[in-house]
Amino acid sequence: MPDRDPSDPNVPNRPNDPNHSSEPKESAPPPETEIVDTSAPPPDDKGRKPWKGGKVWAGIGLVALLHLLLLAVPVAFFFIGVAQVVYVVPALLWFRKDPAMMQGILIGAGITFLLNAACFGIVLFNFS
Repeated sequence: MPDRDPSDPNVPNRPNDPNHSSEPKESAPPPETEIVDTSAPPPDDKGRKPWKGGKVWAGIGLVALLHLLLLAVPVAFFFIGVAQVVYVVPALLWFRKDPAMMQGILIGAGITFLLNAACFGIVLFNFS
């Protein structure tokens, strides 16, 4: 049997070489598992986020219900721009972690502002 050359890379055991050992190599660690948020519904097959329109409508409805509280003080309807700040800002702060609800509150406040401005313009135009 011929002697093998120790520098031959095909030689299985080379005790003096630190790069090669007879011990089995460690396998790579398993890939990290993906953390899935189960509180939110999964995106649809096109990758879009789920529709949150129900909460937006709830925010608009909340502003409408808060407007009904102005019936307790009828004079407040004449100062609805100022009175609205009194309850819209705390509602925004209360729902600051729910973006869909905040959007609804802001939409409701915006609709109120636009209706107030339009009515003010009509009244100002008719009485001048």
